[in-house]
Amino acid sequence: MLSMSEWSSAICSPAAVVDIGSNSIRLVVFRDRSRAAPVVFNERVTCGIGRDLATTGKLHTEGVQKALANLPRFAAIVAAMNIDETTLLATAASREASDGADFLKRVERIFGCRVTQLDGDQEAQLAANGVISGLPAARGLAADLGGGSLELAAVSDGRVGDHGSLPLGPLRLVAMGLVNSKLARHIDEQLDQFSWIDGAAANRTIYVVGGAWRALARLHMEQTEYPLRVIHSYQMNGQDALDFCGVVAKLSAASLSRISVVPRSRVLTLPTAALVLARLIDVAGARSLVFSANGIREGSQYEALDADTRAADPLIVACEHFAARENRALGSGAALFAWVSPLFEGEDAESCRLRRAACLLADIGWHEHPDYRAEQVYFRILRLPLMGLTHEEKAKIALAVYRRYTGAKGGNTLRVANMLLAPDDIEWSSRLGASLRLAETLTGGNPALLQGASLNLDERRLSMTLEPGRADLFGDLVRIRFAALAKLFGVSGVITGDGLSEELGSGPLTGPEATQPRPRPPRV
Repeated sequence: MLSMSEWSSAICSPAAVVDIGSNSIRLVVFRDRSRAAPVVFNERVTCGIGRDLATTGKLHTEGVQKALANLPRFAAIVAAMNIDETTLLATAASREASDGADFLKRVERIFGCRVTQLDGDQEAQLAANGVISGLPAARGLAADLGGGSLELAAVSDGRVGDHGSLPLGPLRLVAMGLVNSKLARHIDEQLDQFSWIDGAAANRTIYVVGGAWRALARLHMEQTEYPLRVIHSYQMNGQDALDFCGVVAKLSAASLSRISVVPRSRVLTLPTAALVLARLIDVAGARSLVFSANGIREGSQYEALDADTRAADPLIVACEHFAARENRALGSGAALFAWVSPLFEGEDAESCRLRRAACLLADIGWHEHPDYRAEQVYFRILRLPLMGLTHEEKAKIALAVYRRYTGAKGGNTLRVANMLLAPDDIEWSSRLGASLRLAETLTGGNPALLQGASLNLDERRLSMTLEPGRADLFGDLVRIRFAALAKLFGVSGVITGDGLSEELGSGPLTGPEATQPRPRPPRV
């Protein structure tokens, strides 16, 4: 049994995973082995070792040579990073090829450690756990398309249900030479082997994993002028995805090669990958697609965690890491969350979670140039690899922290938020951002000073009470920002404390409406 110091050292040390796939080989290095471990290195080499498998039963000779020429670089990087343990995972091509075992022995000599040859069920399990690691609320069907196989698994409530692997990788299918209706029929025949697919995904979601399908997502973003070019959590309506995949499946390699967002390595296989996805959507009866950046590599790390660590919220864990590293004062995020909570009584659990994340990230821009803090933090949050939230939720957090740094409307800067968010969401972000802005103005970023003031909100009034001896925190800028916050909630404001009593009017309420009881502000 590990001692506490040994366990802490294991958790804090970096972890490396080498994924030996049919189409590509990738090295990913995680900074540590925590619930939301950031990636510090990620490199892929497209080798295509499974290109000839369907016709020869062996690995592609040139692909093997390319792999063996590049893997020593991966081994050298791992050694230079002082990584104690490297996980080597091999998937469909090497498990099916007659010369696969010999190839893996050569890989083991390069790294000096054993390669784990996954069977189809193990690969599907890892891929599904990768999806769960980044999308804990996933409920439906996890689908990971590699070059040689398609892994499918039912996921719900953080657990993996029925799962397995089918020989439907695009490299394999292209080599078989089937086209059009014959290829579609072959795909359907394979999918029919898993009778549980429609039960797992009918009227639910397919969680999409794999490089070829990520290329499809990028292409769809380009075609629809989607404002946030982040693959993880990108969503598509099931019917829209079916129609789009149907179009891509009919495109020629020449047509795809002229589209800049389509990687050159995907030109020959993308139509086949699109057809596989189209048939899966149709057979499963899925209502939506969500793309996942996490797959078997992340799944292998997730499975190694203890149950309590796996149960932690990856969004909050990641935000706590950022806060501990970048905020001016330890614990400022928790103090902000508690201080603004009286303004958000009755909120649902998801809104509370997003508010906690925004409070944790509220101070990460303090070191930026004052003229650019709001913009820099807004774009940074939109592009951070945060897990466990939708693009809309990420935009809500980003907008709230943007408002914490400025009251400006933002113009074209806020294009993503304006395109993704509903009016109620924008209102929620504006209110939270203004409350965080008031807290910063009142305390200068010192969370201890928040104990000298308290907020209260009812149907007609926002009140701030300064504790005895803290009236000196009041000033013109505090008045201005408190009044702005009261206006956003549509109520009057009053500041009291140590002989101080200042009424700030009734905000936007005028005329007869001002004399009527005001309903509680809507909660997002």
